[in-house]
Amino acid sequence: MSLLKPPAPANLTCSVTYRDELVYADALALLSERYGPVDATSDLYDFSSISGHYDGEMGGTLVKRIVSFERLLPRDRFAEVKRFATGLEDHFAVDGKRRINLDPGLLTMENFLLSTGKNHSHRIYLGDGVWAEVTLLFTKHATIQELPWTYRDYLRDPAASFLLSLRGIYKQKLASP
Repeated sequence: MSLLKPPAPANLTCSVTYRDELVYADALALLSERYGPVDATSDLYDFSSISGHYDGEMGGTLVKRIVSFERLLPRDRFAEVKRFATGLEDHFAVDGKRRINLDPGLLTMENFLLSTGKNHSHRIYLGDGVWAEVTLLFTKHATIQELPWTYRDYLRDPAASFLLSLRGIYKQKLASP
């Protein structure tokens, strides 16, 4: 028989795709105000060269980075974070077009999750219009295992090396009193 108990809190992240550094800074300030200070940030990378997914809405030459928040988050608050992030996207939009895309994530020792407002066969409904997907698995040998739906940029550096290093930081956070 399994015992029902809450899991350890997760390391909250947010993948941020944007063009305008001022919009990025303002959005990050609002996220930090709500979820605490950022403790790590990936190197910036050219997202438009990897995917043109947002170019039509947000314009070309998009960049992306992943930020990590210092405070751990109870996993059952994941949907709340996605709803807040979606509100920020709307706040910064102009004429109904987003200027920033915010994808909250949870990093654990086992996996990396992303939240979304879109259903698909491999996603689990969390409530209030939010789904979660396991985007990456972490092996016991500290490597990334991709899944059929893993977004390609998470498999390349700087994102992949950042997530692996963040896993080590997360392990230290769990060990701290």
